[in-house]
Amino acid sequence: MHRTLLRAAPLLVALALLAGACGSGGSGTGAGVTSNFSTARVSTPPGKGPLDKLTWYGDYRAPYSEDPLKTADYPEETVLGNVCRPLLRTGPDYSLNPGIAKSWSQPDSRHLVLDLDPRATFSDGHPVTTTDVVYSLLRNKDPDEASNYADSYADVTSVKATGARQVTISFSRPDYVFVRSLGILAGAVVEKEFAVKAGPNFGNADTGVVCSGPYTIASFDGTNTMVLKRDPAYWDRAHAGKATTLTFRFLADPSAIANALTSGSLDGAFDLPPSTITRLRRTANGKLYVGATGSTTQNIDLIVSRFTGPLSDVRVRQALSMAIDRDGIARTLFNGAADPLYTVAGPGMWQTSPARSVYSAAYQKLVRRPDTGAATELVEKAGATGRQINIGYAADSPAQAQIAQVLQQAGNSIGLKTKITGLPDQQYGNLFITPKARAPYDSFLTINYLEYPEAANMYASYATKNGAQNFNGYTDPTVEADLSKAQGTPDQRIRAQYVTRAQAVIARDLPWIPIVAPRALLFQNKAVTGAPLTFSYMDNAWAASMGAP
Repeated sequence: MHRTLLRAAPLLVALALLAGACGSGGSGTGAGVTSNFSTARVSTPPGKGPLDKLTWYGDYRAPYSEDPLKTADYPEETVLGNVCRPLLRTGPDYSLNPGIAKSWSQPDSRHLVLDLDPRATFSDGHPVTTTDVVYSLLRNKDPDEASNYADSYADVTSVKATGARQVTISFSRPDYVFVRSLGILAGAVVEKEFAVKAGPNFGNADTGVVCSGPYTIASFDGTNTMVLKRDPAYWDRAHAGKATTLTFRFLADPSAIANALTSGSLDGAFDLPPSTITRLRRTANGKLYVGATGSTTQNIDLIVSRFTGPLSDVRVRQALSMAIDRDGIARTLFNGAADPLYTVAGPGMWQTSPARSVYSAAYQKLVRRPDTGAATELVEKAGATGRQINIGYAADSPAQAQIAQVLQQAGNSIGLKTKITGLPDQQYGNLFITPKARAPYDSFLTINYLEYPEAANMYASYATKNGAQNFNGYTDPTVEADLSKAQGTPDQRIRAQYVTRAQAVIARDLPWIPIVAPRALLFQNKAVTGAPLTFSYMDNAWAASMGAP
C-alpha cells in the first residue's frame, strides 16, 4: 500500500467551479466524462509487429533506485516490472499466471509451494536458482534492505528450498492472500551473486541490477530519461519484448505531458493528469482511454492522524465525512475521471472478484448524499462547534491542495474551525514515518493504492493494530477477527462476507475518511498497441505486449 503525489487542473478555476457544484448537493452516483472501456475489456489489442523503439511517459519523476524493493511508487512500479520479473505474472485482468514459478500450490493454509521453471535465466545468462529466489524474497524481511514491501511479509516465518527447483514459504497464521504479493515487485527475483557483490551500490545508476525480465537497463541519467533494451536471449519467448528499445521520459508538468503525446514524441502514457483529458481527446494521432468505475485500485482519503482533539469523537469524523461533496470533487477537480468513494476499499478492490455481488451489495448501503444539516447537528452534539481541526497535505501536489481547500470549506460549513497546512515533500513524507511529524495535525490527505484488487489487504493495512498504515492506533476486536478470518479463507465469497462485516465497522468508525477513486487513464499512439487498460501495469512487464498494430 502506497501513496504518492497527483497532478490536476489549475487550482483557482477548479475551486470556483466546485463552489457552484457543492451547492447542488451532488448525486452521489459519480462521474462526468464517459468511459470508453469497461472492466470486461482489460487491454488494447496485442501488438503484432516489432518496433524499433517505444517511448513512454514514466510518470512525474525519475525512479529513485533500480532496486525493485527500494521505492514503491508510480515511476518505479511503471518501469521496473519490465526489468525485474516477479515470480508470478499478473495479467491485465489481475489473474496470476506462471512466471519464474511455473506452478504454485497451497497444501494447507500455512504453506505455499513454488516450482520454478527450469528455463528461467537472468539477463547475464545464469540460471535462476532456488538460492536466488530464497535470497530475493527474504530481502523483504531484512531491515537493512528497507523493503517497501516488508509489510506483505509480516506473517512469513521462513522461505526455504525444498527441492532442486522448489521453494516453500511458511506462514505464522493461515494466509491465502499472500500469494498475490508474488505477482508484484514484492516477489521480484534478483541474482544473489551480483547483488551481494554490489552491496549498498546495488540498484544505483552506475551499478544497476541483474534480473530476469524481458528488458535490461541500457542507460539512466537519473533525472529525465531511462532507456531499456530488449534482451534478445530472453528465456520466455511467449512474453519477450517486441520493441528494441523502451525509453521512459519523466515529466511533471501536465502541459508538457500533453504536448509530448500530441506531438508524437511520447507514444503513450498511464496515470495521466486529469487536466490533460480535454486536449488528448481531440488529438488525431492517438486515442485516450477513460476507465469506468472501479478501473483502478486507487483511493484518495483523509487519514485521521490521532484520536485526540475534535476528531477523537466518532461523531465529528462522521460529520466531516457527511459534509464532503464527493460527486462534486470527482466531476470538477478530476474532470469526471474519478468517482465518489464511500469506503476505502471501493469498487476497484472487488470489481473483478467472483464475490463482486457480496461486495457491491454492502457498498451500496454506504452510499450517501452530502448532508450539511445533519452533519452540523452531529458536531453540536459532540460539543465541537467552533473547535479547530488541522489538515495536512502535500503542498507540491495541486490535487491535494484543491481537495484540502474543499475539505476546509466542508468543515467550516458544519461549525468546525478548519485549518489546512501545505507541507513540503519531505515534511509531508515524514507524516507516514514518525508520530512526531503527525502530532501537529488532526488529519492528512493521502493518495493511496494497492497493486492488485484485494479488499482484505487494503483494510488490514490501516484498520488492524499491526497494519503498516495504521498511523493512529485504531483497533476493533470485530475488525481484527474478521480480517484475520478473511486472510485465512480460500473461498472468495466467504472471504467477502468477513471483509464486508469488518467494513461496516470501519465505515462507522472512520479511521480513514474516503473521498474519491480516480479512474484509469491511458493514451496510446496509433502506431503502437498492446497496453493494459487496468492498473495491472504496476510492477509487471506490460511493455512485452506492446508492438505495432
